[in-house]
Amino acid sequence: MADNEMQTFAALVIQFRSGLLKHAQRILGNAADAEDLVQHALDEAWKERLHLQGPEAFRAWTGRVINTRAISLLRHHRAEQRKAVNAGWVTVLADDPEEAEGGELWTFIQEKDLREAVERLPPQQREVFHLRAQGRSYVSIGAQVGRSTGTVGWWLHQVREQLRERLQPIAEERRLSVGTWH
Repeated sequence: MADNEMQTFAALVIQFRSGLLKHAQRILGNAADAEDLVQHALDEAWKERLHLQGPEAFRAWTGRVINTRAISLLRHHRAEQRKAVNAGWVTVLADDPEEAEGGELWTFIQEKDLREAVERLPPQQREVFHLRAQGRSYVSIGAQVGRSTGTVGWWLHQVREQLRERLQPIAEERRLSVGTWH
């Protein structure tokens, strides 16, 4: 009986794996994460195999597992991104935010403002910014992007200047508008 169960399950995996993988990849937008998600769904399906009668039940059930788990993963990923913005991004704006000229202005910048400004950076500068916001060292960033630490430092300097240039007027306007409400 166990061999028959394994053969039946293997046949279902062969029949539906490709479609499940495409479905997961459409949701997550990442092949590696999609592969992990499909494997998770198949592991869960194996545990529930006695309750999954027929190919359509198998397909529907694994699809629901993928949908549910993908939503959870995407929520977690968004939460992690928000933490990175709140904790790391403003720190990247100045190596020492406590001593930064006009540092109090950054309290008037909203996450949306910062994200939009970062998205407008050139791709290489945006990448080093994200890596630095994650707490990576200049050496580590340089190794990842294939540039010297001096280049990484220069790019981060340019990033800081561009972000200050874009965000300072927004922050000043908000500070003034808050001041008129007191």
